Amino acid sequence: MTITIDETKIVQTVKNFSILLVIAAVGIFLYSSSKIFHFSETNPVMYEINYNKLSTPGKGVATSMKKTGEVQSKVLGPHRGNGKGGSKFFDEVEKVHGNKSK
Repeated sequence: MTITIDETKIVQTVKNFSILLVIAAVGIFLYSSSKIFHFSETNPVMYEINYNKLSTPGKGVATSMKKTGEVQSKVLGPHRGNGKGGSKFFDEVEKVHGNKSK
């Protein structure tokens, strides 16, 4: 009795699992960024104390996550509408691309 291994099935399973892991990592990063940004706004003194305890690479990650959370808050936050029923996302994109062309 020989056991045969279907390599294509294994490769497909690994591909699906790796895609799920990437999606989970992005989701966790975005969720954590949002939490860090809101914590830095609601409790800035404690945020600064915790930030100063981090190593140099940790400070870089925390800063980038805070900036990502800030952008998320602007784009997806409760005040995202521009008063005309539209989304602030398109205004932000237009502003960024408009500044680059000038």
